[in-house]
Amino acid sequence: MKKTILILLILIITSTGSFAIDISDDIKENTLTDKVSQINLIQDDEQKVREWAKLSSAKYYVVINKKDCSATVYDKEGNEINSFEVGIGREIGDDFNDTKGVLGKAKNTTPAGEYTLITNIFNKSAYGDLTLSLGAKANKTKNTKKVVALHKVPKFRQKDRLSKFYDGDLANNRMSHGCINFMEEDFQELTKYIHGGLKTYVLPEEADNHLILTKNDKDEFELTQTKY
Repeated sequence: MKKTILILLILIITSTGSFAIDISDDIKENTLTDKVSQINLIQDDEQKVREWAKLSSAKYYVVINKKDCSATVYDKEGNEINSFEVGIGREIGDDFNDTKGVLGKAKNTTPAGEYTLITNIFNKSAYGDLTLSLGAKANKTKNTKKVVALHKVPKFRQKDRLSKFYDGDLANNRMSHGCINFMEEDFQELTKYIHGGLKTYVLPEEADNHLILTKNDKDEFELTQTKY
């Protein structure tokens, strides 16, 4: 009889503990969903990024603003650490499009959205020891030829591209197939804070395009660009 009672008590305690964990997980999920709903109400995309990044464990992140051709490093609390002038895709557009092109879409664009950086070395003689690609969503596959990355101005483009950084005309900062170009000293400074595994947020530039938090195919929230 005592053994039966003991077994019943163990089962009750075990099931209660499991139930408590399930409730705790539900509360966390509901809390996150509530925060996501609040963030999505923010109209300014850069402010939306800063609020979303506060929920991340990463110490730093970078925001690419195509309208003023800048890359700004923030800490977790949204404090600006440093800002750099950058070169971006030659054509206006927020979608990723490979160099083969899709009829009716710009080819040389810097795509908007939230990206987890991947460390690459795909042409050391031209790009140096490090490039930071925007990850799988903006990377070449067997059907595409394009990789969008953060990197210093490549050596074979320095003559024409570096001069565009100094002429004061931001229209001339549209210089690449979609990659985000940095002057060498700026890229070195950037990589003191930003490395593979950290986040880059590229703000939309097309009219009516905005960032919004939605769930991806891994059932995780992330910022994607959409029209509204």
